[in-house]
Amino acid sequence: MSKNYNNRVGGAFRGFTLVELLVVIAIIGILIGLLLPAVQAAREAARRMQCTNNMKQVGLALQNYHDVQQSLPTTSRFSSMWWNGGSYSLGYAPWSVTMPLLPYMEQQARYDRFLQIDKMMRDGSAGVWSNPGFFYDDIYKVKNRITTILCPSEPLAAIPSTHADNARVNVVYSLGDGTSKLDAPYSHPNYIGNNAKKCERRGLFHQYAWKPMAACTDGTSNTVAISETCSTPEGNYSAAVKGGTATVSGFYTGDLDCHPDVCMNNARKPSDPSQLNSTCDTWRGHFFQDGRPWNGFHTVLPPNAPSCQATSTGYWGGLYPPNSYHSGGVNCGMLDGSVRFVSDTIDCGNIAATSTQCTGKSPYGVWGAMGTPMGGETVSN
Repeated sequence: MSKNYNNRVGGAFRGFTLVELLVVIAIIGILIGLLLPAVQAAREAARRMQCTNNMKQVGLALQNYHDVQQSLPTTSRFSSMWWNGGSYSLGYAPWSVTMPLLPYMEQQARYDRFLQIDKMMRDGSAGVWSNPGFFYDDIYKVKNRITTILCPSEPLAAIPSTHADNARVNVVYSLGDGTSKLDAPYSHPNYIGNNAKKCERRGLFHQYAWKPMAACTDGTSNTVAISETCSTPEGNYSAAVKGGTATVSGFYTGDLDCHPDVCMNNARKPSDPSQLNSTCDTWRGHFFQDGRPWNGFHTVLPPNAPSCQATSTGYWGGLYPPNSYHSGGVNCGMLDGSVRFVSDTIDCGNIAATSTQCTGKSPYGVWGAMGTPMGGETVSN
């Protein structure tokens, strides 16, 4: 019979010493510490892949919408169902691009319900104005959120907005390299037809701009249609750079005189770059039906740069880069339906350029070229 004397003391087996046990525990702890970042990275990679798939679904909805309507959607449709000081009223609140896409994202019933109640409110049907909340749960509430327009990396996706429990949104639409008051005609009728409106077609989605695919002369694979935004954590006055919007002195000085470099350099707190120096009244990412510019994005400042708003133009003037919780950049859906990851370090050309010409190439480098469908640029990213 073979005998093992290695672990025997005086004929009896001995156990581990305290030192040996502590060494084993330390080794296990080190291995877990090494493994945990890899697990977290794998989870984020899975979330990013799901986000990419969601964007492809929205891109497919855009393609299907175009096949039926022979144009891309506009955000010009004014809705009567808008929250105004505790009640709903007819106002100048434009639909987001998401709204007309609902039937192409398996949301036909919600879209039909929206049109039904919108018509009733416009017609002054009895009982609608006195009890506007009866339709609210059907359409807007977080319990009816649309997962296709949410990103799994968004920590607030399933949390009701601080604005009346609205469902949030992470997918936003390209305004191109237009800045500041170029996007003012999005809503208020006083802006319609003014000088700022002449440059509205610097992006794919603007007021009264039902663009066909043929209008994208730079090529659908070269032109960005959708990207991401983070939902603001503190509601309409968020101090976080991601999702929040700053008011910055000198950012806006006239109809076409938006200063992206002033926003980039002065919006953040020097002591804490993750926070804004000041905040302003925007609800970025808080409700999917909102078509105002903060639920769009500009291809001027790089992804995850700060956003700025011009107080002199109210809600309508501003500069809103896309942002996300993905490391190093954002997902972007191109007009041909493909999805690319655009880095925070993408070439943005001359961000000191104070205005965008209405035709021709963008001054904002590769990023600006991606946002302009008719700029005469071809990009590879």
